[in-house]
Order: sequence, then structure tokens, then C-alpha cells
Amino acid sequence: MVFNVIRHMKPRQRWAHRKERDLKLGKLGIVKVLRNVATTNGLRRCRHLVRSEDGAASGPFMARGQSKQVVWEEPNRANTPELQIGRSGGRYSTVTGVWWLDETRFIAAHRSGMMLAVFSKDHLDGPVWSGPIDHVSDDIAAKQITPSTWEIAVSGCWDCIYSRYHLRETDAGFEIDTLDRLAHGSKDFCHGVAYDASGGLCYSIHTGKRPRFGIGRDSYKLPAPWGVRDLCHDPVRHRYLAVAVSANPRRTAYSGVQTSLWTLDEGDSKWACMAAYNNVHSDALDVWNGHVWIPDQVGNRLLALNADTGAVDAIFDGDALDFPHGLGISAEGVIAVTNYGSSSIILAAADELLGSVGVSGGLGRVSTG
Repeated sequence: MVFNVIRHMKPRQRWAHRKERDLKLGKLGIVKVLRNVATTNGLRRCRHLVRSEDGAASGPFMARGQSKQVVWEEPNRANTPELQIGRSGGRYSTVTGVWWLDETRFIAAHRSGMMLAVFSKDHLDGPVWSGPIDHVSDDIAAKQITPSTWEIAVSGCWDCIYSRYHLRETDAGFEIDTLDRLAHGSKDFCHGVAYDASGGLCYSIHTGKRPRFGIGRDSYKLPAPWGVRDLCHDPVRHRYLAVAVSANPRRTAYSGVQTSLWTLDEGDSKWACMAAYNNVHSDALDVWNGHVWIPDQVGNRLLALNADTGAVDAIFDGDALDFPHGLGISAEGVIAVTNYGSSSIILAAADELLGSVGVSGGLGRVSTG
């Protein structure tokens, strides 16, 4: 059965609907299972790799009134149910994914509002452009084609795997056209999307009939109970990174969850568990300098993980982080974090955060724009 929900389609939208098998993956895909580990032993596989937070540097992300932030509110057009979100009580899903378009502008997705919006870090009083999409979303990614055009990918949750768009900047502002939409071949939930340094599209389906994640035409599956929430590419170390969780969110609370970090070297076919973290739930990751950055929804924190060892080097918390969900880092090292709880996007420079707690940044990163 194909789940392909269409809402308020506009005449200008030129949908090129595709089923997943149209990518020539075959009906079941090219699934490269980690066969050397039984699915029931997924937690055991990472047990000896659990990283302690003892000794990690810590400090405030910045108080909410002091950090650079923009609040983006939209009505619950998708009629999604409320979740118990951090300190904010019951709320419907708000701002989810974020990705940088260039050194000053970023694009974000509003899940229940079914909207996309472009913001400038120099003018955080609201979007410089916004437009509707026809499905709920959890993540967003952008690939720059020219200085004024981008390909945009948006994860589709239960509605679709992802949809893609052509965003362009004109003298009159931004315009967007729909490129295509990849429909689910079974009842699955796609959470993450990302582009690698070569422009290849990655996606992660963390739960449903066929949990899996893909890089281009290749599809992979981790041992249960790990469900991949997001992927990113580390061009400096020539590898891909995936963040996975051991349990799905509940409507009332998060407890007993574990997050793991996995790596795949370019040219290899086998993912390896690099580290695991107790009582952490992370939906996103990105790499900058010598650290992998992940938000933690359980503790309302941002973690800087050593990119070579997986150790927790630094922890940032504070009122500015309110159920942090999405994360993206610009080529200049500015971190954008989306907050479910406050329906906001907050910004901070990675090196400045690390320097405030006495941690070195490490290597630089090649821009993936």
C-alpha cells in the first residue's frame, strides 16, 4: 500500500510523483544489513561504547534573552496531536529542521504549520520569505546550485519519504517550485534528510514497516532497536555519520532512551558504532572542526562530541534550549538549533561556545554548500 497524502495542491505545483521503486532500488531496496550482529543484540553491540559525561566541560548556551534567536509561530494546520515537550507542557510540533543556504541565510521547516521559511541571521525579526508545503516535516536540507538557486529536500514523516523543491532568489524575493515527491512503499516514517559534499541526497526512516536509511541509491539498516534519526557527511574525515535512538518518543514523557553515533567510511559498506550515550535523545547532528554536535531533548542540552573518539567534550544548557530538535552548522561555524518548546531558532558560533568552556575547536571543515 502506498501512503501518498496530498493537501491543498496548487495549480502551479508540478508534482512528479514517484514511488520508491522508481529509483531502481527494487521493491525491497538494496538493503545492506549488518549481518554479523543479531537484531536482538543491538544494544549489547554498543554497551561497551557508552561514553560518560564525567569530565566534560559545561556552560550555558546563553540565556534566552541574550542569544540570537527568532520565534516562528504558525497555526496547527496539520491537526497533529499535542506532545509533552520539555518544560513547555503539551504542545503541537513546531519548528523542526534547519539548514544554511549561505553564510548569512538559513531555511527552516515548521512541522504542524506545513510551512518553509527563509531567515537572515542579520535580521532576526521574522522570515524574509515563507511558503506552504502539503505535508508535515521533521527535517530539511539544501544544496546550492548557483549563488541564487538551491535544491531543497524536506522529510515527509508518515506522508512521504521526502519532497524536493527548486528555490530561487529574484529581485522581487524568493520563489519556489516543486520538483518531485518520493512516496512511501509501506507504512514508514522518514525523519531525516541531508546532502553530502558531492550533492548526493541522504534520508533516514527510523520506524515503520521497513526502518532503514539511504545514501544515494544504497540503503542500510542498523540492528534493532536502533532507528536512525539523521545523517551527515564529514568530508574532512571522508566518512558519513548517523545518529540513532533506542526508542521512539512518547506523548507524555521521555525516559530510558539511549542515543548512539555510527560511522561509515567512504567506499566502505559496513557501519560501525562509534559511541553511545545514556539518557540522551537526539534527532539531529552535524560536524564542525573537531566535534560532532547533537541536541539532547531529554536534558534540553547541546552536546559537543569529539569527532575522533565520540567522547563528550562539552555540554551546553540554559533557557535558550527548549526541547531542541533540529541542528545545522554553516560553513563559517555558526550553529542554528530549532526548539520545539519555544517554537524558535537560536544561533551561536561553535568556536565561541567551545572557547567559553576552554575546549579547543580542532580541525576545520570543508564547506558542503
